[in-house]
Amino acid sequence: MPKKMFSSEFFGCLISSETSNRFSLSDYFDNAYSREYDFCAYLPHELCHKSVSVTSPFSYEAAGLDALCIVHTTKGAGKLYCESANGINAGYELAKGTLALIDCRKNHKLVCRHNIWEYTICFVSTLGLEYYFLKIFESGDFLYRLDKCSDILDAWEQVLRNDTDDELHGIMRSRELVSFFTQLYLVRAVERSGTYHVPSYIADMHRRFDTACEEPYSLEELAAEYNINKFRLVREFAKYYECTPMQYLSRVRIDKAKKLLLNTDEKVVEIGQMVGFENTNHFIRLFKEKTGVTPLAYRRETPVIR
Repeated sequence: MPKKMFSSEFFGCLISSETSNRFSLSDYFDNAYSREYDFCAYLPHELCHKSVSVTSPFSYEAAGLDALCIVHTTKGAGKLYCESANGINAGYELAKGTLALIDCRKNHKLVCRHNIWEYTICFVSTLGLEYYFLKIFESGDFLYRLDKCSDILDAWEQVLRNDTDDELHGIMRSRELVSFFTQLYLVRAVERSGTYHVPSYIADMHRRFDTACEEPYSLEELAAEYNINKFRLVREFAKYYECTPMQYLSRVRIDKAKKLLLNTDEKVVEIGQMVGFENTNHFIRLFKEKTGVTPLAYRRETPVIR
């Protein structure tokens, strides 16, 4: 029996969609590759890729597709809704320069909400890439900023450079896919192992923010506790984590607030206090600054992916 076309599999897994006149989801499959070659039964292989430009309204939701998906935003912004590594359904901003890795077997939704969104999307087989994907997903971060990861950008461009559809070039694409996913994994592995080289007082402060963000903190008190000048404390923390201690703490609190907004019925004022904000107005103002919407709007507008 001939294999089912990948486009048919995609549309069979589509839950809902909303597209503008400028783009049809069938355009994804203009550059679809044959899966009839022998190597496709043994090696990872690309299914299709496409560079597209969409305008709002545009969205689609799918699940149960046996593929991994790579989305690289080159202009504008989109949003991804999916399940995180800890089982929490959340929304992720796909800003310019962001590359996202998506498990299409699970429920996920891509949305363009504002103006224009230009991105390259690439579907690949799960075969031979499962180990890398699981390791990346376990890290809890499947988004990459390519302006900070030149090696990933080079590997990604190499994947897209080869588009001839024959067996030899297909095997070459398989090699490039393995190299690309290896680079994705290595970036996360180095990030994790690198924490062992962080000064103990910086690593301890980072851990405390992650595990007890609701506690009250101040730079003066932390500097006194660690017996470090507070300016040096800020400089050292930023050196290893690319943001100041208070910026990182705010990020952790906002991320925790997002989960509570979507998974509890607690009031906004209570959620603010639960994550460490004593002043509700400050919580709402900071939440909107970081996400673009108020906590109530986030709760109302963020779809719950089942």
